[in-house]
Amino acid sequence: MNFTDRVTLVTGGGSGIGREISLAFAREGANVAVNDINPEGIDDTISEMGEFAGRALAVKADVSNSDQVRRMFAEVVNRYGTLDILVNNAGINEVKGQEGWDFLNRTAEARIGQMMVGGPVTTHWEVTQNMEDGDWDQMLKVHLYGTFYCTREALKVMEAKGYGRVINVSSIAATEGLEAAPHYSAAKAGILGFTRSVAREVATRGVTVNAIAPGYIETPMTKPLSPMLRGAWIMKTPVFRPGKPKDVALAALYLASEENDFMTGQVISPSGGSWMP
Repeated sequence: MNFTDRVTLVTGGGSGIGREISLAFAREGANVAVNDINPEGIDDTISEMGEFAGRALAVKADVSNSDQVRRMFAEVVNRYGTLDILVNNAGINEVKGQEGWDFLNRTAEARIGQMMVGGPVTTHWEVTQNMEDGDWDQMLKVHLYGTFYCTREALKVMEAKGYGRVINVSSIAATEGLEAAPHYSAAKAGILGFTRSVAREVATRGVTVNAIAPGYIETPMTKPLSPMLRGAWIMKTPVFRPGKPKDVALAALYLASEENDFMTGQVISPSGGSWMP
């Protein structure tokens, strides 16, 4: 796949999956605008591009803020003159702080232990009933609103020129539900509905819109999972290994290719078979 001179914007490109996607497009010849809320992460990503770093652009912005998103797209278009590919990857963790991770690991391990001895399961999540408005709102603002804000700006460029690729990063949390993260699951599910709707809307404009729904991927965001929980994820994965950021990046390259103009409104799941539609 040749992306020479194609202009790509990757949100949340400062670490993990977003970083690997940014590096993959850079290696394939694209001009890559790397977005993140963390400027140090952006700099690290661009530094890893090595010989391709000169074609990159650092664009710090909070995708949950529509004014910042508008300014970001203006900066990208001012630098490159256009935009061909948008990867909506920016997101936040479904778990808040070390206390949240301790609760997640402790509760999940207790439930697994109770199931293994035949039950009953007496340890309960009680996440939804205790969730605060702010936590729910923030999750939807970053994931779902951010995807909308960025897509809205991208389409102003793509539809006008009759070409574009929009790739939205969702999750298998959207397809099967993540029992300890109703807000994350809802936000990621909303992205899938948004993807299908916009794909139908812009198909006649030469713009495709697809989604990626990764399974368990080893990134800095999943590092705090306990060994038992990581093992449980791997056990439910038919290929019997955790995913790597490159597994998601390869899917993004495929969906963004110029030749791939007959696939739109679809969900690709690099999940090792843990989700099979």
